[in-house]
Amino acid sequence: MDLNLPVPYGEPRRDPDGTDDGPRAMVELVAGDFLLTVNPVDGSEIVSCPPGRRPLAPRRAPGGADPAPAHEGPLLEREEERHRLYRLLARGRSVRLVGPAGSGRSTLLAAVARDCADLAPYGVIRLSGYRRGPKDLLHELYAAVHHTPGYRPGPTELVAELRGVGAVVVIDDIEFGGTALGEILEATPECAFLISARPGVPAPTEPSDVREITLGGLSRTASLELLELAVARPLTEAEASWAGDLWHHAEGLPQRFVQAAALLRRRAGADSDAELPDPTGLVLALAESLREGAREILRLAVALGDVVPGPDRLVGLVADPAMAEHHADLVASGLLSPVGDRHRLTSAALAELLGADYADGAEARSLAAAQHYAAWFGRRGVNAAEAAAEAEVLPSVIQAAQRAGHAAAVADLARVAAPVLAASLRWNVWERVLRSGAESARGAGAVAQQAYFHHELGVLAICQGRLDRARAELEAATALRGVLSDARGAVAGRRALALVEDLSRPLALPPGSQDLTQPLALPPAATTTRLPAVADPAAPAGDRATTRLTRVDPEPPAAPTRRRSRGARRNVVVAGATAALAAVLGTVVAFGLSSDGDSPDDGGRPDPAPTDDDLPLTTDADPTDEPTDETPSPTETEPPAEPSADPTLPTEDAPTYDPTYQPDDPTTGGGTATGGSGGGDTTDPTDGSSGGNEGQPTDPPTEEPTDDPPTEEPTDDPTTEEPTEEPTTPGDDGDGDSDGTTAAGTISPTATPTATPTA
Repeated sequence: MDLNLPVPYGEPRRDPDGTDDGPRAMVELVAGDFLLTVNPVDGSEIVSCPPGRRPLAPRRAPGGADPAPAHEGPLLEREEERHRLYRLLARGRSVRLVGPAGSGRSTLLAAVARDCADLAPYGVIRLSGYRRGPKDLLHELYAAVHHTPGYRPGPTELVAELRGVGAVVVIDDIEFGGTALGEILEATPECAFLISARPGVPAPTEPSDVREITLGGLSRTASLELLELAVARPLTEAEASWAGDLWHHAEGLPQRFVQAAALLRRRAGADSDAELPDPTGLVLALAESLREGAREILRLAVALGDVVPGPDRLVGLVADPAMAEHHADLVASGLLSPVGDRHRLTSAALAELLGADYADGAEARSLAAAQHYAAWFGRRGVNAAEAAAEAEVLPSVIQAAQRAGHAAAVADLARVAAPVLAASLRWNVWERVLRSGAESARGAGAVAQQAYFHHELGVLAICQGRLDRARAELEAATALRGVLSDARGAVAGRRALALVEDLSRPLALPPGSQDLTQPLALPPAATTTRLPAVADPAAPAGDRATTRLTRVDPEPPAAPTRRRSRGARRNVVVAGATAALAAVLGTVVAFGLSSDGDSPDDGGRPDPAPTDDDLPLTTDADPTDEPTDETPSPTETEPPAEPSADPTLPTEDAPTYDPTYQPDDPTTGGGTATGGSGGGDTTDPTDGSSGGNEGQPTDPPTEEPTDDPPTEEPTDDPTTEEPTEEPTTPGDDGDGDSDGTTAAGTISPTATPTATPTA
């Protein structure tokens, strides 16, 4: 919990002197995602819960069963049902016990709950289904397991927390079934339920897998035994005969024999000559045997419908200090049956008392009850726990006053009770009181109270997620307060309406956000425009993509044309120039290719070590040309490189020239690195020697090569016509001095051309 809060959750704000403002105190609650400030003057205020304001809801320590009620009686002919219920619950199955009113359902449930105290981690949790819906029971189950002062969880958190709760849940006198009961079972998969209901309550749906056990009446023998145990003496013959008639009339219901035992105890004795009443008038005879204070409680219960206030409230209603004793007598006589923390008249007793004079003066008693509760809720010091204890009786008091026509009294009672009920988290009763108060205020003409009730109903609808209903209620409240010129109330209503509008508005993206988020939704657009961003972040995406696809070499396309022209020129020079000129021109072209066309002519200085850039030079020649003596192949075993498909593409796939390569037999080709004769057959250029491969030039040539083309163009195609006269190579002289050429077509630095081939 946030320690910086102005007041603890669920507690009223107090004055600086430590005293509270009674019914005018404001209470802060957290309801789901909202922070609710219960204001009994201008109406509750609701806002979205700020971060850090949601309180902690720790679970209580696992414990045993809740304390059993004190009205338990003897169990006769119920042992078989008792053991069967225990076995089903021990296997984790849920059971629905169906029986009429007065059949002993509550007594049997209390005995089974005592047996199942150690079956589940959280023991047994007892709940009352009287005037409660499925959401009310889920919230009460949550409150029974968690310590939650001033906190009502939202639907999501409620279901999430209840899924981990393991307990045996006993629900007495449930009033619903079908899919509503199935929601409770689905929300609590780790709980086993023991539910009691009357025969008219719908059965759960089929997928719920709930076993159903029907509870009937006792046999004649068991009924007489129960009667003797209750009176603590043997029955006379007349009493036994009368009990037999009662058994046929009551169909063996145990409650009727508890009432009969109370009547027999009040007789003068076993030898009394008093006539026993007819079984149909048992309740009236028993009521006449009670004291006046007990009979007044019965009259009040008839006026309120069936619910009886607690002994503390009875003292103020009846003005008798012995109300606690009278209340205990009615419970012991079987005229009152337990319902939650309170008691009510049995259905059979209510039907018989309504036909007698116990209904006389019901209007005055209902008005007195409404006024008494209005004064009690309006006094200082009423806390949420006390209000929750009276929540079982308050709806009956309001309904009785409405039936009697006391609209103003009902409006006053609802006006002072609604804020306290909201703080007590009994929101099912809070909603009923608000609706009854709005109807009564409309009938009484109390516009201010009517506006308050509509405002509270709108706030409650926001907490329940019913925004359309909340808007209608808040608009009605704002209109009524506008008529009354209630500025503070109108402001509270407009704030709540603003929250409704915010919650109703669909989630909209800000302007321009669709363009920003479109690449996330359409990833194909990013594959063609965003990949080149790493290489050139300054250029637009479109330009980068086009550059990579259409142009690889950033230089103008003139270089490939120059290479092709040089390749054709080289063929002519090889056919008509000397071996020295051909070697120098080859060196120049190699330097031009190594510089990627940037400086095709670098002065003609040869590179001492050949590189990979020299290899594409062989691909420029026409593959149909036949080699000559001046253009021998590099080696006998290494085939010429394949021509490139596109001269502008890189030559990574071309064979790599190895400058350290040596032929298998260096003596075959003749010739040395310094000159000498070139051996081998000179008529076949491809079969000639490749000697001198190991020799490398040591000095630059003495003559500057020129890139100017020859002055004469050959008249014939050199690729289709062989030379008419074989050129004379230096190797043919047999002259082995140092100015001869090598078989590889290179010359020494001091070599001078000696022959010129004919075209």
